[in-house]
This record gives sequence, C-alpha cells and structure tokens, in this order.
Amino acid sequence: MTKILDKLKNIAFKLSPHLAVKMGIEFPMKSPNRVFLENAIFQYINQNFGAKSPRAACLFIGTDKRSWHYPNKLDLVLHTIDIEKKKAIYGNHQHHIVGSATELDRYYDAASFDVIIGNGLIGFGMNQPEQCDQLLKGAHALLKEDGLLVLGYNDGPDFVNFKVKQTTAYRLFDEYAPDAPGLGASTFEFGDHTFVFLKKHSGTPEISGE
Repeated sequence: MTKILDKLKNIAFKLSPHLAVKMGIEFPMKSPNRVFLENAIFQYINQNFGAKSPRAACLFIGTDKRSWHYPNKLDLVLHTIDIEKKKAIYGNHQHHIVGSATELDRYYDAASFDVIIGNGLIGFGMNQPEQCDQLLKGAHALLKEDGLLVLGYNDGPDFVNFKVKQTTAYRLFDEYAPDAPGLGASTFEFGDHTFVFLKKHSGTPEISGE
C-alpha cells in the first residue's frame, strides 16, 4: 500500500508540482536530524517569528524533493535558493532564485530576512573553508538585527578538512540557545550531522585578514 501511495504522489508531483503542494503531498525524510528540523526547529521558528506583522521572511538555502513542501511548514514568507537550475522545481515558485549560497548578497538586499536556514550544504558540495566563510558573511549581511541563522552541516573528516566553528566568519555570530521545549542548547548533534543556532552580532564585527 505504501509503494502504491508513493507512486501516486510521484505522479501528482510530475503532473503539477504546484497543485501537489496545495494537496499537501510530501516526500519527507525520516532520519533523526530531518525530523528534528521539521518539528522542533520549525515549531520554534513559527512560534517566535510566525506572528510578526508585517510577516517575517525566511530564506531556505538548498532545495530538493525532501524540502519542497516547506512553504506549508513555515508560517513565514519563504524564499528559496539553489545553485542547480533543475532543482528550481522544488523551491517556492513565488520566491525562488537560482544562485550560489556563496554569493547571497548578489541576489538579496541587506537585512532582508528574519531567519535563514542552511542545511546540508557544508559537507555536501560546499567543502572548502573559504566557501563556508562566504556563506556566513552573506547570511550575516542578509539577516535583520537579532536575526536567526540555523546551520545544519557535516564537518567530520569524512566530509571536509576544517571545522565550521573554527572558520573566520563564524565570529560574526553568537551561539544561541532557544528557550523552547526540545531545544535549550545552541548545538545539537545527530551522528555526523550538526545543527547550530546562531544570532548575528549587532553592527559589523571586524574580522582579521580583511
């Protein structure tokens, strides 16, 4: 029965992705880190930003079949970006850009977002410390004051040769522990996958080497 249902969902998606979204069709991953993202993290974001007026804006970096239903999961104006043109079909068709996560300030104005989520980038193509720095600098520029960055990454030796928390641009942020059920810490580890909550510094902190 499950295989038949999955086949029907795939058919509906291929016929019309936008109609499939309205029908509530999802292709969720069941891994612990993805469940944590879609439940504890999204719930916290919705509770703390969802009631803002005007509506809060969220940028989700990286799109695929497993995240394409996120416009229905987040009570914010959701923008999506992915470097691969073929993945645009999985983004929010109303607010999607084909572009690089290392050049965020090319596509968006400064202080545009209340929340930025980057999950599954570092360790999955964004594998150089320079790229991580560019991502963090761009996120810092795009976030509003007191904005929240949720970063999900793999920086073990099987993925990259650096540690995210030791990169230069990481100092643009403060680690932040949300006061919410199931959270209460700034960092959460699921095997080799890590989530960290970060708040941008006020102003523009100086970074050595610039």
